[in-house]
Amino acid sequence: MKPSGLFIEHMQILRERYDRALENHQFDQLLVYSGALKMQFLDDIPYPFHCNPHFKTLAPLTDAPESWVIWRPTKKPLLLFYQPHEFWHTIPKIPDGEWVQHVEIKTLRKPEEAKAYFGNLNHTAFLGETIPSPQDANLGQYLSAYQDKPNVHDWDIGSRNPPALYAELNWYRNIKTPYEQHCIRKANRISVQGHSAAKDAFLGGASEFEIAMAFQQTCQQNENELAYPSVVGINQQAAVLHKQGYDKTRQNKDLRNSMLIDAGAHYNGYASDITRTHAFKEGMFADMVTALDEQQQIMAANIVPESTYVDATRDALLRIARLLKESGVLNLEPEAAFETGIIHAFMPHRLGHFLGLQVHDVGGDIKDASGANYEPNGRFPRSPLMRPFEAGQVITIEPGLYFIDMLLKPLAQGPHSNGVNWAVVEQLKPFGGIRIEDNVLITTTGSENLTRLAFEQQRSD
Repeated sequence: MKPSGLFIEHMQILRERYDRALENHQFDQLLVYSGALKMQFLDDIPYPFHCNPHFKTLAPLTDAPESWVIWRPTKKPLLLFYQPHEFWHTIPKIPDGEWVQHVEIKTLRKPEEAKAYFGNLNHTAFLGETIPSPQDANLGQYLSAYQDKPNVHDWDIGSRNPPALYAELNWYRNIKTPYEQHCIRKANRISVQGHSAAKDAFLGGASEFEIAMAFQQTCQQNENELAYPSVVGINQQAAVLHKQGYDKTRQNKDLRNSMLIDAGAHYNGYASDITRTHAFKEGMFADMVTALDEQQQIMAANIVPESTYVDATRDALLRIARLLKESGVLNLEPEAAFETGIIHAFMPHRLGHFLGLQVHDVGGDIKDASGANYEPNGRFPRSPLMRPFEAGQVITIEPGLYFIDMLLKPLAQGPHSNGVNWAVVEQLKPFGGIRIEDNVLITTTGSENLTRLAFEQQRSD
């Protein structure tokens, strides 16, 4: 099916979901606000704009501040597109493309003009952010239409973010329509090109900063357009799980050991989230990267309908423990490393998360459309994914193993210290760690690794 046909089907599915949700919770209409630009403190420079995900699912726009979608049962959605009449900034273009025929579009010159379209608010639900952005009164107006904010927090806009309605929409949002699956596939295709460029840059001697720029340039997305700020760590910095910033220093070949890049592009507001680790030369660490890559593919293939995240996590931790045992890092058998908790010093984060309009997508911790929560799992009490896997979900699978002093020091001083070969750990510390992450679509018969397919397609192009 062509993308245009996929969007038609997408809107038909949303029509069923949204109309049913409004009826279930006794609302006549839904106001979905894209969000407002927020100014930096004591300045006239806005923070990067990030669109309300509920807005993006109804209108594939990522840079449309002060805009709205009004959803009424059986009626064509109304897109109120903010297009200020001013000369200080680039004027947003009226949306085009085949998808626009499935919505009605009205332009707003001033944010407050939106209120004229809201109608009777007696049975209205509002989804969006309403927190005002504090401004210094002495700065006054900035000769900018963007500064004329709608102050949505002061408006009468009906029931604000009603929890029961939110829960139902998030429950169904967890199952991706074919159009949404298409968008995540496209985001993966864009991202793997960037990852290949990043790998080449690393092997060519580039700095962390240059590697991040290579990814962005190849994806043709700046940092604010990406799904999230890229994580790039060379050598020991690869063990900083959500590392911020980039070293601009190029290192000598003799000092270059490893590089981890966690980076993903957007497509139509849908995210990809991919991590790769590269060794600069052959040896023990390179062999461990290859081994974890092989195990990660098995973990991903085991994600099938009705399987659970808890079972997948237990299996992943045992596989990582076995890898560490075979590499000489652990003296204990895998089961003992798991039962004693030693494995968590090497794999301290969760196995994965749902992916979609948000990098960490919603709906994984509720039982049903009512929003009822699962009881915490005793072994993994902080698990955000208690819901059994279903066809249409997209999940990341991102096992890792790291050599982090903050986690290893208590282990070295604890009762299970003899379970670790500390001489081998010291050899591996300069490499930081390894993480391999793919995006996996769960199908009716199993799963489809969207990231591996994207790499295969790139190699065949």
